[in-house]
Amino acid sequence: MRLKHEEYQHFRWAILFSLLLASVVGIFVAIYGKDRSFLVINGLHSSRADYFFTYVTYLGDGLIWIPFFLYVLIYKRDFFIAILSALIICTLITHGFKRIVFVDEPRPLRLLHDLARAVPLVKKNNYVNSFPSGHTSTAFTFALLMAFIVRRKFAVYVFPLLAFIVGYSRVYLAQHFVTDVLAGMVTGVISSYLALLIYEYFRKKKRQLQQEASP
Repeated sequence: MRLKHEEYQHFRWAILFSLLLASVVGIFVAIYGKDRSFLVINGLHSSRADYFFTYVTYLGDGLIWIPFFLYVLIYKRDFFIAILSALIICTLITHGFKRIVFVDEPRPLRLLHDLARAVPLVKKNNYVNSFPSGHTSTAFTFALLMAFIVRRKFAVYVFPLLAFIVGYSRVYLAQHFVTDVLAGMVTGVISSYLALLIYEYFRKKKRQLQQEASP
């Protein structure tokens, strides 16, 4: 099943833009490698950037789903299945890799503890389960669903760029490698797309039932 309807146009463009960003990140990693790509970003710091990225990173926190769920329940109830599906898929993929495939994968502060710069405002109590970046996965899943809901040209670029900044913050704050962020971006694309496929499936079923029930 493909999302061909015109109402998915902005979502499709947001997907393409997100994949373009992911390609740029992939090229960056290919050029510098896992460790060096992290050190390049982590080393570009200032006191203002410390504050900015410390707080902007919360846009990828799991708690961001709460206001999203409330908005959908109040204003767009038929979209609830998409949000729920996206949350479940994103969580399963992210934690499946973190806790089954790449168990206890070391984070930068453990693997590069002599070179990584820790931001004073950020707690330094998490040293494992690095791959993929859960904040980035959440941010891109959320961003792409917002692009579908808003359906404006600016949403195609603004929401993925905000998610990209969240991913950047995870490296800047020494919480993840760039490879973790890249995997999080791909996870967000997959999660949002599958969630909208499920949404479209249930919408078609609902329309069929309504047509069969009508005289």
